[in-house]
Amino acid sequence: MSLNVRSYNNREMLLFPASIGDYLSRDHLAWIIDDVVDQLNLSCLYGKVSSVGNPSYHPKMMLKVLFYAYTQRTFSSRKIAKRLETDIAFIFLSGMQKPDFRTISDFRKNNLKEISKFFVQIVRLCKKLGLIELGHISLDSTVVKANASKEQFYTKDRLDQEEQKIKQKIDELLNDAQSTDDSEDQKFGPDKRGDELPKELANHKRRLEKLKAAKKLLEEERLKKVNLVDQDATFQKSQRQMLSGYRAQLSVDKKEQVILACDVNKSTSDSNELKPLVKQTLQNTKPATNKATIVTADSAYSSMENLKELEQNNLDAYIPDNKYQAAQRNKQTEEDLPFFKKKFRYEATEDIYLCPNNRKLNFIGIKTDDTGNRFRYYRCHSCQGCKHFGVCTKSPKGRAIKVYENERLIYNMRKKLDTLEGKLIYKRRKTIVEPVFGNIKHNLGFREFLLRGLNKVKAEFSLIAIAHNLLKIAKCIKEQKTLALENKYLIPLPAG
Repeated sequence: MSLNVRSYNNREMLLFPASIGDYLSRDHLAWIIDDVVDQLNLSCLYGKVSSVGNPSYHPKMMLKVLFYAYTQRTFSSRKIAKRLETDIAFIFLSGMQKPDFRTISDFRKNNLKEISKFFVQIVRLCKKLGLIELGHISLDSTVVKANASKEQFYTKDRLDQEEQKIKQKIDELLNDAQSTDDSEDQKFGPDKRGDELPKELANHKRRLEKLKAAKKLLEEERLKKVNLVDQDATFQKSQRQMLSGYRAQLSVDKKEQVILACDVNKSTSDSNELKPLVKQTLQNTKPATNKATIVTADSAYSSMENLKELEQNNLDAYIPDNKYQAAQRNKQTEEDLPFFKKKFRYEATEDIYLCPNNRKLNFIGIKTDDTGNRFRYYRCHSCQGCKHFGVCTKSPKGRAIKVYENERLIYNMRKKLDTLEGKLIYKRRKTIVEPVFGNIKHNLGFREFLLRGLNKVKAEFSLIAIAHNLLKIAKCIKEQKTLALENKYLIPLPAG
């Protein structure tokens, strides 16, 4: 029977086999990743290759496969190994080689520091391609679930109870009465002496060691709880629920939403993360641009110290504080109270403050709070006869106020945010950084870490940030109808 169809023979032998890459369009993401990795400085990987033993898989090939996998929502080493057998893009990037899942897992685990270096190189590549403007950068964070259940959090009391149970179980196993030969054969097996460490006992001893390590960590870091599975994970609040996780930080450029800097920490707040994130952003995007850089972030990043840091780096910040945002929502704060320190009048000639009842608060001295912020300390010594005593203050020592050296930065920031330009600039923040987290979590499907431990999850988050930026490069290449990166656009990257 003759059919009006194209000829088909999936077992036909080719005299001259085609290149695997020919099955992919030249602007396919796999080709772009192939070109990008070829331009990276991989000396940090080559230096780790052993000169003896079986030849290892080429680091360049492993890196290409790993980068492409993260752009394809494929994070598990087992799933990557499977796609190396079935997916033409993976087969092309690997050159038809098939490293097993353990090899892939070990490559990722053994090159944590190197992955962070490649993130920096790719950021600088984005800058050379014109994808980064540094006119406006936005900072934000999100909670990412750890590879550990929240039920695995233990207090010291719970650790003590669990440790006692394990010790009792170990004693029971060690004190088992000796049996006859027949029962020993049945119990230990015909080829066992019986004095080998039983599997159950070994498991209990490993559990006991883990409990002791957790107790030591609780004491050293003065923690209330610790997770036995991932001891670096902490309780994080995400969408009105508490989970075991980490806080992932991003710095994003406005122009094409390229990630400039990324980090992961176990803190439950963001105020201490602005300075390292800004420092990393400036280092990753050297040389600096001549344009004034705007920095926006939400109120979680607001502090006098942070605003001072941004001012010293000549960065134009737009970061509201919590009280300012509460006032914007018509919520009452302590600043609305009749005896808040802003209601006190300063007299420069005497270096005193006058309270609303015209009583003097004298300068006591300069002190430093727990966070390292210096302030001038003033106290009133005639409060007890005041009609407002008990409302203004209940202290028998009298009312005191702290005037911080850098609190002017908070008030100046409020004035800037109240301007029409300030409102418009801050409003753009959400359209810069929040869609990036949306892309990472929804489009790339990265909602939970696979690795455990702070250093490992930092590298894993760098991988997903690299994947995001590689997709931005691919979009740029396609939009400019450029079929290759070499020669026209790419400049050799600096070492490291």
